[in-house]
Amino acid sequence: AAAGFCAMLLGRVGGPVVWVGAAPSGLSRYGLAPTNLVIAGTSGEDALWAMEEALRCPALGGAWLRAESVPAEAARRLAVAAGTGGTLGLLLSPAEAAPVAEAATRWRIGTLGGAGALGDPRWGVELLRGRAETGRWEATWRASLDRLDVDAPEAPVPAPRRVRRGPSAR
Repeated sequence: AAAGFCAMLLGRVGGPVVWVGAAPSGLSRYGLAPTNLVIAGTSGEDALWAMEEALRCPALGGAWLRAESVPAEAARRLAVAAGTGGTLGLLLSPAEAAPVAEAATRWRIGTLGGAGALGDPRWGVELLRGRAETGRWEATWRASLDRLDVDAPEAPVPAPRRVRRGPSAR
């Protein structure tokens, strides 16, 4: 579900996309044209290196990587690389994986049943961490219309603030 959602997002970035790792079939169903797709079929440390290099390249529209975990140092390098190249980077990890602290946002994507039209994928999309607010949405990909329909979000929830605690006063 999440890989399809990522493919749909990357299909809209305008430009070539690097998909690091094994690409699932059917990405064009989500609007990611094969002519704009470069597959870097690698894994482990090589995958992190490929993602970092892709993020540094301003000629690319986006890059995708699925990783079980990302070491803190590698996560910092990926964040710097994305800022340098201005490239959208999507890192897909299992729900039980430790969150990447350097990520600008963190989302949870899941499949919803009851497609609006035969075969239209539906997702439950939840913004867990963002700059301003969090929220939940339901989204349906209308492949025949090349359009994502998003239901009105729940009432936004203010993002949790990081509280710095100084030495305790006694």
